[in-house]
Amino acid sequence: MKRLFCGLVAVAAFGCSKAAPPAGKVVAAEQVCNEADGSRVRVSGYLRYRRGLMSFCSSYGGKKTCDLALYATAAAPPDFDLLHPAKGPEPVNVRLSVPVGTEPGEMVELPKKFAAADVRLHLPNDGAATESSRVTIDGKLSVIPADGSQPNAPKSCFVAVEWAAP
Repeated sequence: MKRLFCGLVAVAAFGCSKAAPPAGKVVAAEQVCNEADGSRVRVSGYLRYRRGLMSFCSSYGGKKTCDLALYATAAAPPDFDLLHPAKGPEPVNVRLSVPVGTEPGEMVELPKKFAAADVRLHLPNDGAATESSRVTIDGKLSVIPADGSQPNAPKSCFVAVEWAAP
């Protein structure tokens, strides 16, 4: 009985938050898309809201997720402007699919009209990462096959975020 009581007290004290999954394979942002589809990866970088025509939140599959990006460097990417596209290549980044929720690796739901300051990713111990914070992400990689008719076409991929830490 004493053991049961202690177990209940421990659950009440620490809550039922999710635990960190096993660490994925450590991969540099530049190399993520070269990993196998479905593999678990760990990548570090600077968190940012994806600025672009195809950046959005979705409830496809029953769980709301939003598109974020993890940039290899702290330098801010140029603002997206459909009428004046960037002249050079986009800075190295990893596309992220981040679930909306309250646990580490999940983000605060964005309001309809939001600013960079509204982007908040939950971290362990009630921490949070905001726009341009350095974080480490663990998640499952989805590789989108390149166009077979264009042998030099770059691969595209994204990481479905399972965990985030400072």
